[in-house]
Amino acid sequence: MNWDTLKNFLADLTLQKLLPAIVILLIGILLVKLLMKLLDKVLSRSKLDKTAFTILKSCIKVLLYTLVLLIAAGSLGIDVTSLVAIVSVISLAVSLAVQSLLANVVSGIMLLTSHPFRVGDHVQLGTDSGIVKEIGLYYTKIDTFSGEMICIPNSDAASARICNYSVEAKRRIELIVSAAYAEDTDKVKEAILAAAKDEKILPEPGPKVFLSECGTSSVNYLLHLWVKAEDYATVKFAVTEAIKKRFDEEGITMPFPQLDVHMSN
Repeated sequence: MNWDTLKNFLADLTLQKLLPAIVILLIGILLVKLLMKLLDKVLSRSKLDKTAFTILKSCIKVLLYTLVLLIAAGSLGIDVTSLVAIVSVISLAVSLAVQSLLANVVSGIMLLTSHPFRVGDHVQLGTDSGIVKEIGLYYTKIDTFSGEMICIPNSDAASARICNYSVEAKRRIELIVSAAYAEDTDKVKEAILAAAKDEKILPEPGPKVFLSECGTSSVNYLLHLWVKAEDYATVKFAVTEAIKKRFDEEGITMPFPQLDVHMSN
C-alpha cells in the first residue's frame, strides 16, 4: 500500500464503514478473554508445569488477537493477504534474529512437558551434576554440591545425556577395594563384608563382594551395596572408611603402584 492509496483509503473512511470493524474488535476481544478463561480452567486441571502453562497461554493469546485484527481489517476492505505476508516476513526476521533464544524456549517447553527431571531432583547433565533448582524459560539452574549455581541453556540440557538419580527409590553403590597379592582372598572378602555393616544398607539384596580384577600391583575386589537414593553419598563414604580401618586392624595391605627393577652385571 503506497502513500496515495493510503490517503484515498483514509479519505473514504466513514462511521458507517468503521462501525462494523469496531464491533468486530469489541466482540473479538470479549471472545478472546472468554476463551482464555476457559483455557485457564482446562490447563489448571492438567499436569502441565507452571512455566509451560504460561508460555502456552501467551502464544495462544497472541494468535487469537492477531486473528481478530485480521478479520477487522478485512471488514474495512484492506487486503488481508498483504497483511499476512507482511506479518510473515516480520515473524521470519524476528525468528532469525532470536534463533538461539527460541531454541532455548522450545527446549524448555520440551523439558517441562516430557519431565526427564523435576525441580529438586539430583541429576547429571553432561559434565554437570547437582540438584535442579529451576527449569526456566531459557535456562535450567542446578545447585552443585560444592555450593555453585550453574545456568545451563535449555537447548544444551535437552540435548545432553541426562542421568536422573532421584527417579528410583534405591541405588547401588559400587566400591573397588585393592589388596596385595600376598593376602588370602577369603580373608579379604570377609574383612570387606565385615566392614559393610552400616544400618542404612538395605538387607535385600544384601552386600556382595567379588574378585573383579588381577591388576599390575594389586588384586581388586568389587563390593555391591544397595541403599536408599538419599543415603548414597553418606553410606559410600562411611563404608570406604570402615574398610580401611578393618584392613588396618587385620593387617591386610592395601598396595600402591610399584615397579620391581632387577639389575644384572
